[in-house]
Amino acid sequence: MQATANGVFTTVLVRDGEPHHLGLHLRRIDQSARIAGLPAPDWRTVDARVTAALVEAGATVRPSSRMRIRWDGDTLTVTAAPFAGHDATTSALRADEARDPTAPAAGAKTEALGDQGRRLLAWAHERGAGEALLATTGGFLAEGATSNVFYVIGGELRTPTASTGLLDGIARRLVLAATGGREVDAPYDVLRDADEVFLTSSLRGVQPVTSVDGREIGGPGPTTRAAQRAWQALPVGD
Repeated sequence: MQATANGVFTTVLVRDGEPHHLGLHLRRIDQSARIAGLPAPDWRTVDARVTAALVEAGATVRPSSRMRIRWDGDTLTVTAAPFAGHDATTSALRADEARDPTAPAAGAKTEALGDQGRRLLAWAHERGAGEALLATTGGFLAEGATSNVFYVIGGELRTPTASTGLLDGIARRLVLAATGGREVDAPYDVLRDADEVFLTSSLRGVQPVTSVDGREIGGPGPTTRAAQRAWQALPVGD
């Protein structure tokens, strides 16, 4: 099943009052709105609401919070909530739903996509895993329910291409550029042969996956650790 659009959003990590990669998140709101057929928000209003949310977050939820920016074509909301962080490592299971690359809202961070992600994440948690992984309707590896996925085959770092209908996450783009990883479309079962697997998202950063569908991978391995160092070294003010 593919999520459909009913508003778009982005989630920004805020640490000690500083939003990480805010400019990239605002550009994603604009891009997602265009894909979903929504008008662009008024950017002066966005700036004012973000500033107000940062002031509130600084006063109430330091040192870390997640700031959610939502736009439905009429109403803009910006909220901040405490964020405790993710586990140092996680495990993943294949979801019982698929990503449709031909869906009209593919590639947009819509509210429906967020709803689907939360539902699949709860499904994974019920089964003792930390993330659900999606294949495309054609059986190709796509992404995590709330993250992007990278894997290592024969020493080469790879991640699926945007043609799978994945959400081209901000952390994905930054890690891909920082590590020189390669975009490759491959069947979901490529993960059976992967030497390392990790997830990326603005809130997860680079999170090693130690088990996929019950197969123990261990780690984090050297490529994953190098990706973590590259992520941590990136400037956060873009």
